[in-house]
Amino acid sequence: MGSNRGQNDISYAMYEELEGRLRVDPYAEPPYIYKRDDPHLKQSLEDRAWQIRVPIPNSKGIRKSLRTSNKELAIERAEELILEVKVTLKQGGSALPFPVEKLVRLFLENKSGKVRGSWEGKVDAGKKSITQERFGLIEGKLRNYVIPFLGAKTDVRNIPFSKWETWESWRKANNTRSEMGTPKAITIQNEMGMIRELWKFGMEQSHIPYHPRLPFHDENLIPDDEMRRDTWEMSEWDSFSRRLREWKKKNSNDTDWITWDVYVAYQLVYFLANSGMRTGEVVKIRRKDVIEFFEREQEYQNSKKKELSVMIQVHPSTKTGARQVNVSGGIYAKRVWDKSNHKKKTDFLFCHLDGSPYTTKQFRSKFKSMIRFTNENERWGKEFVPYSLRHFYATTRLQNGTNTQTLCANMGVTEPYLRKHYSHFMTRLATDELTKIDKNLRSSRKVQKLMMKDDFVIGDYE
Repeated sequence: MGSNRGQNDISYAMYEELEGRLRVDPYAEPPYIYKRDDPHLKQSLEDRAWQIRVPIPNSKGIRKSLRTSNKELAIERAEELILEVKVTLKQGGSALPFPVEKLVRLFLENKSGKVRGSWEGKVDAGKKSITQERFGLIEGKLRNYVIPFLGAKTDVRNIPFSKWETWESWRKANNTRSEMGTPKAITIQNEMGMIRELWKFGMEQSHIPYHPRLPFHDENLIPDDEMRRDTWEMSEWDSFSRRLREWKKKNSNDTDWITWDVYVAYQLVYFLANSGMRTGEVVKIRRKDVIEFFEREQEYQNSKKKELSVMIQVHPSTKTGARQVNVSGGIYAKRVWDKSNHKKKTDFLFCHLDGSPYTTKQFRSKFKSMIRFTNENERWGKEFVPYSLRHFYATTRLQNGTNTQTLCANMGVTEPYLRKHYSHFMTRLATDELTKIDKNLRSSRKVQKLMMKDDFVIGDYE
């Protein structure tokens, strides 16, 4: 034991070099333990904790406290630490502290390489590719919540599994968007899945020691069989539609740009409610994607009326790829088609005055304005979002007897998905089948049909 080491450029109160066999690498200097000689330390030399320095080639090495003033225990802990370092290095990992923020950065760099272009489909970019919007969501969640929760400088190798038990309560208490209220269970569930993916990446890259369990190993991250989304009942929609005309009138002004944007947003609401298309699919429609407008006869209370429909080709870069959609409310596309100044085949159908496409974000902003103006959430005790229009389409189609196979093809979903998300409406729809009575056995009782009505287009009644 000595009081200094090397050329007296580092001084210690106590110092002891460990045996050569404890070197992490044949070319590394031997590790050593020491007690600091800082003049500001108040503890007596006997009570000061032993520190360890483990030299590692091509790095600053490891320097940390062994958290004991007892020499024998310090050497025992030092040997355990050095053994862990040797194993980690042999497995191709790093023995140096690996901060949470660095793991997140590397994960996002890896993820960014899988982002596909806005007009590129999964067929072209690969099934594991993601959209730019999805990448932005992942990045925001990790930077806004996971890093603050764990601590930016925290060594990922030292995070205990018990830490994840507090995630849900911490997450609810630390929502960055307080105006949105407490995050929903499905939001937290999705974030748990995201954390699992992050941790799996860390293990695969040897940044985190391998463990057979991932965070939230006891959590079932598969969504429940039924996922209810708020939408309108038909009586509620009629009221919304009347008020929506007032919204359009009030928000239109002498500015051509604003008036046109309001007009397009208004038509988009009804187009979405009559097509079941996703907003991301609709904003990508170019005029060349409008296959044809055509008329069809509809029955309305025993009278026939012609309605304009339209066939739309969905771009392959959208969520579920290319498909053709038969839209009942073709009039809402035709109004924009006729009034727009941008008539080339490559021009966007739902566009701004300068021809640039409406974005999902811009429509969401307009939709929020509509909901606030009509006071929908407060009136019905629900939370309406643009997806509510797609949900409304599905429920009205089911209520009017559209068979599930045709509906799934039009919406770009599978039948299991439809049954899972709309099972409550499927049960109501089955009432007619379950209450059928053979005409020869019919008694004087009247069997009232619950859901079968004349088919209709969801109109704005202009």
